[in-house]
Amino acid sequence: MSKSVKYIVAILLLLIANFWLFFSGGSKEVKSSEKYFNAEDLEGVSAFEFTYDLDTINISKTGEGWIVNDQYLADQGFINTLISVLERVEVKSTLGNLETQILGSVTVEFDFNSRYRFQYATNPNKTRSYFLTDAGVKEVSVPGYRDNVVDIFTLHPDQWRDRTIFDGSWRTIQKIIIENEEGDNFQILFDEKFFLINGNQPADSSAVIGYLNQFERFQANEMISTGRFNEMDSIAGTEPFARLSIEDIKYETPIRLEIFRNKPNQPYHLVQDQDGQRMVIDARRVRQILSNPDRLN
Repeated sequence: MSKSVKYIVAILLLLIANFWLFFSGGSKEVKSSEKYFNAEDLEGVSAFEFTYDLDTINISKTGEGWIVNDQYLADQGFINTLISVLERVEVKSTLGNLETQILGSVTVEFDFNSRYRFQYATNPNKTRSYFLTDAGVKEVSVPGYRDNVVDIFTLHPDQWRDRTIFDGSWRTIQKIIIENEEGDNFQILFDEKFFLINGNQPADSSAVIGYLNQFERFQANEMISTGRFNEMDSIAGTEPFARLSIEDIKYETPIRLEIFRNKPNQPYHLVQDQDGQRMVIDARRVRQILSNPDRLN
């Protein structure tokens, strides 16, 4: 058999194979991935309850936004992320049995009425996520989501809280007072047209504006409740080394923060507000806050 004949036979075989795939079951469309939740149902979600270890977290929708444990305003953006993740959860497979420890449970409330509850678990390597109900066990995942799905249910209640401390800018701030045992004490006061620093015209007005604008959407790294970390409780028992007071036209009363010394190589400071709420703030940001803008040149 010549080479040309061999080529013709090979081409014919390929054509036959293609026609067979096209007209046989192999040509059927691939079934789309099964979503665990109905996206329309999640549009009406009104509450979540997560249990993990000894913690129970209730996050409920109110007229003022999402509230954590009936006490703290939740991080609204984080709630939106949670709902987005749940909308994208897909079922990878259905399992008969699951020989691993159940981590906790999730209850999702819809329209302040009906509830759906499932338990969750992961494998020893924490690379797979499982949702369990009376109907069976589903291995689930979220395409493109780098973290293990169930990790979002194991967060501490503090991590769901709104981290916003203050939201103002040079257009709304009226007065700032810094008391610093380890640096400058200074005051920035709006005086009819612009700001005075310690009663004097600033050397660089743009430096003042830049300083004040760092308080726009100013957030803590994380909120810290009493008793969560022994080290933070110990630091809170010491005297703060710096204090910050901010008066703004949008706030009825001044925002006051006490800043505590950090330990060697600790990249953050414990900070406490006028209501006794504790938080941690990056040490670099604390240095910027305590820096007199009139001494930056």
